[in-house]
Amino acid sequence: MTLSEKLFGKNREEIPYWAFRLMSFALNTVDILTNYSSRNFKRLGIQKGQTVVDYGCGPARYIRNISVAVGEEGKLYATDIHPLAIKKANEKIRKFDLQNVEAIITKAYNCPVQNHTADIILALDMFHMVRDSKSLLREFHRIAKPQGMVIIEDGHQPRKETNAKIMESGYFTITSENKHHVKCKPIHNQ
Repeated sequence: MTLSEKLFGKNREEIPYWAFRLMSFALNTVDILTNYSSRNFKRLGIQKGQTVVDYGCGPARYIRNISVAVGEEGKLYATDIHPLAIKKANEKIRKFDLQNVEAIITKAYNCPVQNHTADIILALDMFHMVRDSKSLLREFHRIAKPQGMVIIEDGHQPRKETNAKIMESGYFTITSENKHHVKCKPIHNQ
């Protein structure tokens, strides 16, 4: 494992505080220069009234767009294992008065969101950091509605590895994929 992977990525679920701050700065800079998160958000297909879980929300780059998209009838749970991510999400909730957003700290693969709550679970640029993908996907299966969807970005791993983890879990089937992400539906009878 390279030093970069140890500090920022692959199989490093919780990064040090300084690395989180550096990552947040870098992602914010990318968004300012390229508008990446707004462009990527448009590909997700989030609709009014949906309940969305942004699992591993990081610096909450998508929080405002999701909140507006789901509207007053919808709900967003911004979850992360890192305290600075929750702090950042709460700052944005206050700054933009996002009444339909709740920031939640998650412990390992145990998220306090109720069973079968989410229409959509987003795992954006975090799946490569997960040590136990089967446990994470089991938790997604618990949280997703029976007809829900999970959208996973590869992050810093090949698509082949992402797909293998999803299929080997036995919890989801891949319904579509493009160069940006993989969409999955829960397999029932788990």
